[in-house]
Amino acid sequence: MDLIYMNPEREDVGVLHDYKLDLAYGEDENDFELLIPSAAHCCGKGFFLYIEGTEYGGMIDDIASDTEAEEVTYAGRTWHGLLNSKIIEPDAGQDYLVVSGEANAVLGSLITRLGLSNLFVASEEDSGLTISKYKMNRYIPAYEGIRKMLKTEEGKLRFTFTDGKVILSAHPRGDYTQDEDLDSDIVDLKVKRHYHPVNHLICLGRGELADREVIHLYLDADGKVSYTQTFTGMDERAEVYENTNAESLEDLENGGIDRLKEYAIADEVEAALDENSDRYEIQDLVGATDNIIGLTVAAEITKKIVTIENDQITISYKVG
Repeated sequence: MDLIYMNPEREDVGVLHDYKLDLAYGEDENDFELLIPSAAHCCGKGFFLYIEGTEYGGMIDDIASDTEAEEVTYAGRTWHGLLNSKIIEPDAGQDYLVVSGEANAVLGSLITRLGLSNLFVASEEDSGLTISKYKMNRYIPAYEGIRKMLKTEEGKLRFTFTDGKVILSAHPRGDYTQDEDLDSDIVDLKVKRHYHPVNHLICLGRGELADREVIHLYLDADGKVSYTQTFTGMDERAEVYENTNAESLEDLENGGIDRLKEYAIADEVEAALDENSDRYEIQDLVGATDNIIGLTVAAEITKKIVTIENDQITISYKVG
């Protein structure tokens, strides 16, 4: 698998062969680390790495040398991390940025807005997804904001490096919960279910004492957020969410809803797979069964960890 390195002008310089590459992207990290022998040192500040036709690649931010081990480490942001390094802001004088249109067309406008057109480009294909008056969170990292936007339409974001550009494209997210299942008899799994997540969030905004802005939000058994309390007594699990920077009650409520929805994810899965399972992407839905404790879970892929060494690919997923 050719790992190509480019100079800061994004001109191909050469191919790396003896290396170990670790990438992690999704809900956090969004970075990579590349280990090579010192004798193979070839990259400098602002160089890029990529594997053509995949989402594997990024920009080198740090270079470290270990003379005793005779190794050089290149580290930096994946394409996902570069996108997340940009912030989506509302226009001057506006409370929010509101976007509408075919999803790939919206991606194109956001790429231009973020000043990333020299590296990123949106697919020109019709994604089949339509964004309708979506209100972006104020000052949200771009990768996070775009994922949240597409999720409202059951979509996902795909990265593909080809012909010197990172192609961003929106797609309906895959649902593998019905026709296939990760089975602990076949793959290594770590499975966890949270039976009592936080289900009552007390949102505190601006003001002091009796004048403090307060909103109560509740989670029901189906993971839906509302003003109606479902769990009481020992089943109630409350927590305080404080956001004194919220500029309105709507801001405070939106932040609280996002926080409570994180608690609504009751299942966690970690699965170690091989390169043949590369079809899963961030925000796809998968199921998993642990035959030891008799637990079957279904959740969204939130993180993907890829290791490439000696042309062998190992892929791990964090779900939920």
